[in-house]
Amino acid sequence: MIKSSLKYLLILTIGGVIPAAHLNADTTQSNYSKMHSSHHGEHMSISGEMGKHVHDEVNMPGLQGKNTTSQEVSDLKRIFTFHESINRKVSNIERGIITVTEAEDDKLRQSIVTHVAMMVTRLQEGNNPEVIIQSPTLDSLFKFYDEIDTEIELTDLGIKVSQISINPLVVKLLQTHAAEVSDMSERGMKAVHERMAKGHH
Repeated sequence: MIKSSLKYLLILTIGGVIPAAHLNADTTQSNYSKMHSSHHGEHMSISGEMGKHVHDEVNMPGLQGKNTTSQEVSDLKRIFTFHESINRKVSNIERGIITVTEAEDDKLRQSIVTHVAMMVTRLQEGNNPEVIIQSPTLDSLFKFYDEIDTEIELTDLGIKVSQISINPLVVKLLQTHAAEVSDMSERGMKAVHERMAKGHH
């Protein structure tokens, strides 16, 4: 599990903004259910053709989850909006991954660090946010949350995450998800839409 000293370091660095994941759960759950149904059901395209998604690139409703907080959604929105300014490096190691995610911009870097800290906390607790656009790979990782050892540390421009497991399946999931995140960092919502389209077919 994440080392206590590193966890406290992150909490202090980001101003203690890691919220309890259940905050505003009832309201968010209701909104999530509606948006999830809308996002994954049949949609009317602008031309009137059924069965195609109409993606909202401004409001990004797909960033909502079953119990996501406003902080989590805000961070994700900034990350996707300014994804081209993110520098990310992934190293696959024998038992897992090492990732370094950084940004020159202060606000973007803050969103990256906060997002990672919140997701590590969620994973440690097995508290899947079920964000509408998240990949099946991440869903699977939450099923094995107690088989993942995570260490995080701040860098000058972002955050470094090391995750390992003795379960070969979990190692594969970690590496696959790291690659998915890198693709999203590089191509933004285009990567998400392509992955979801493949999943539907």
